Amino acid sequence: MAKALTTTTMLPHINITPPTNASHMQTSTSELDEYTRHARILKLALYVIIFLISSIGNSMVCVIILRRKTMKTVTNYFILNLAIADLALTCICIPFDIPVQEMNYVWPYGGFMCKILYPLQTLALFASIYTLTAVSLTRYWAIVHPLKKQLTVVKAKFVIFGIWVFSLIPVCPYIIILKYDSGKKSCDESWDSHNTRKVYTAFLFTSQYVLPLIVIATAYISIALELHKREFVTECLRRQQLEETRKIVRMLIVVTVLFAACMLPNNIMWMWLDFGQADKHFNYFWEVIAFSNILTFANSAANPLCYTILNENYRKEFKSALQFCWQRTEERVGNQMRKGSSLSGFELLKIPRSKSTTTTVSTL
Repeated sequence: MAKALTTTTMLPHINITPPTNASHMQTSTSELDEYTRHARILKLALYVIIFLISSIGNSMVCVIILRRKTMKTVTNYFILNLAIADLALTCICIPFDIPVQEMNYVWPYGGFMCKILYPLQTLALFASIYTLTAVSLTRYWAIVHPLKKQLTVVKAKFVIFGIWVFSLIPVCPYIIILKYDSGKKSCDESWDSHNTRKVYTAFLFTSQYVLPLIVIATAYISIALELHKREFVTECLRRQQLEETRKIVRMLIVVTVLFAACMLPNNIMWMWLDFGQADKHFNYFWEVIAFSNILTFANSAANPLCYTILNENYRKEFKSALQFCWQRTEERVGNQMRKGSSLSGFELLKIPRSKSTTTTVSTL
C-alpha cells in the first residue's frame, strides 16, 4: 500500500536513553550520525540504481512491444501496461521523492504537486496489481476454457483503460485528505479521526494487496492443475505449444510473486503504524519504512529483468535493441572522429592570430 511519507508522519521517532555523562552523550550522538550518514548514502545509491534499471528496462519493453508486430498479443499488451505503470512510478516519483527526503521532508513543490505526487504512486501500484490480476484471468480463460470466446487485442485495450479508471477510484479519498501547509511547507494527511485513517489503511491493504493476490493465486493454481492434466500429450506440436504456455505462465507467476514480496514489507509497516502505533515502540521504524518504500520501487526495476531472463522472445529483442544502440553509438563516434581529423594543417593556419595571442596572454 503506497501512502505518503509526510512531514507529520515521517519525522523519525527515535527513543534514546538519556546518557549518564557527557562523553557517553557524544559517543551516542556520533554513532547515530554515522548510522544516519551510511543509511542516507545507501538509500541514494539504491534510488539511483533502481531509477536507471527501471527507466531503461521498462522503456525498452515498451519499444519492443510497440515496434514488433509479432509481439502485439493480449498478454504482451498487459505487460506493456505494467511497464507504463512502472515507468510512471519510477520516473515521476523517484526524482521528486529524493529531494523531499534530503530536506527532512520539507515539501518544496507547492499545493498542486501535494495532491498529485503521492496519489500517482498509489495509482500506479493499483494499476500494476490489477494488470497482473487481468493477466492471470486472461491466461486462466485461454488455458482452462480454450474453446470458448477469447479476449482479443482490441478488447484488451478497453480492459487496460478500465484498469486505470478503476484504479483511480480508491485513490480519490487520498487526493482529498492530502493538505499543503504553505507556512510549514508540509504535505500531510488530514483525517477527521484516527479511526477513519485506520479504515482507509485497511481498505488499501485489502483492495490493493490481499484480494487481488487471492484471485491471482486461484487462477494460477487452476492453470497448473489444467496443465498437469495435459502432460501426457503425445503429439509433438501440442507438446511444444504446451511447453511454451508453461514458460509464459512461469514468467507471469514469478512477476506476481516478486510484486507480492516487494509490496509486503510496506503493507506490514503501514498496518503496524496505524493499528499498533509502531513508531512509539520501535526506535528505527521510520528508517525501516523508508527502505520498504525503496523495495516498492525496486519491483519496477525487477520486472524487465524477469522478462529478459525467463522469456526467450524478450531476450532476443533486448539483445537486438542493445546491438542496434551499440552500432548507432559506434557510427556517431566514427563520424565525430572523421570530422575532427578533417581539419588540415592549411585550415589550422587560417585561424586568426588574435585568438592564439589572447589565449597565450590569458594563460600567463
